[in-house]
Amino acid sequence: MSDLERELERLRPSNFPVDGRALNDNELWWSGHFEYLKDHGYMMRPRYRPGWKPSFKPGVLAALASEDGQNMLHPYVMDALRISDSYMVAMKKVNVSTAEENIASFFSSKEHNTDSRNHCIRVLEVLPVPGNDDEKILVMPWLRDVMDPRFRTIGEAIQFFKEMIEGLQYMHENNVAHRDCARNNMGMDANSMYTRQYHPIEPKKRYNWSGRALHHSRTRCPPRYYFIDFGRSEMYDPKEPRPLEYALKSGGYTPPEGDADIPCDPFATDVYILGTMIRASLLDGEQGGMYVPRPGVHGFEFLRPLVNDMIADDPSNRPTMNEVASRFSTIVGKLRWWKLRSRAVQKDEFLTTPFRALYHIFWTASMMLLLKPAIPSPKDLH
Repeated sequence: MSDLERELERLRPSNFPVDGRALNDNELWWSGHFEYLKDHGYMMRPRYRPGWKPSFKPGVLAALASEDGQNMLHPYVMDALRISDSYMVAMKKVNVSTAEENIASFFSSKEHNTDSRNHCIRVLEVLPVPGNDDEKILVMPWLRDVMDPRFRTIGEAIQFFKEMIEGLQYMHENNVAHRDCARNNMGMDANSMYTRQYHPIEPKKRYNWSGRALHHSRTRCPPRYYFIDFGRSEMYDPKEPRPLEYALKSGGYTPPEGDADIPCDPFATDVYILGTMIRASLLDGEQGGMYVPRPGVHGFEFLRPLVNDMIADDPSNRPTMNEVASRFSTIVGKLRWWKLRSRAVQKDEFLTTPFRALYHIFWTASMMLLLKPAIPSPKDLH
């Protein structure tokens, strides 16, 4: 066994087989429901089909290099293709005693589904779990990491922030606190960007493992961004005073009121978590959250005053989401077109900067000739 294989074995969860040639307990649950899900119109990958035999030799590296060696990312979430149109979906097993199904279905209703400010993930279908009245399966669009691929321009990142700000504002207007609105609970519907479907576990590859998954830029084919995972969310009665809540660790960061163990307005905590996401994603980079440390991106200092207010230590000093949305709109409205179209340069980028800058000039000209706006908003919001 190589050193790399030993390290991968050490990091692999205990219930995951070392070489991927056998299904773990969670995978066995999903594969056991293959026929049921197929009958409802959803096809799982070959690894989870009856009679599956691994196509690769024993060893961690062999599994990683094979399509059917790719384990599921989350024990309660399985990927599949909708048989009718090959649309990739996420199937999430949830407990009916939690608020997740109710809140996700609430924002997926016809009343809310038509509002362009609603950026809560849509529930396409709710399936009962055979023989278990305590669980259900939520079928939703499959989303990818909002930071992959990287933002090419300032304007592309502005659109992401805009959608997340108005999405959280919309939740608050409907008396719902997300309570865990960090980057790991945001996703991007990037189907418009990819010429061929990407693989759900190894997104840089095509779904059929035949090569790299090529994509257009966000400027050319704008994606849409969503909040996901409402397992910690709370819906409040608008007729009653909003109760104070103890803050939860989110995205690897704990709000000041969480460290102090003092209950506060959950909407104010949401503002802090969203502000921390903006700071860590681009302004300063990841420095201690749940993601690998990485530097920030040049060109976003115009957001610093707003972000600093959002992450104020005292929750009562933080702006509301209505105020955040208003200030953000005013800030963006003052930006010139050349600023919005300028390249989002990583702070650790040095040697390749001149070459990428030259290419960016020609690429920007091509986007302008195609009449692509500097802030790329998706045409079809739903």
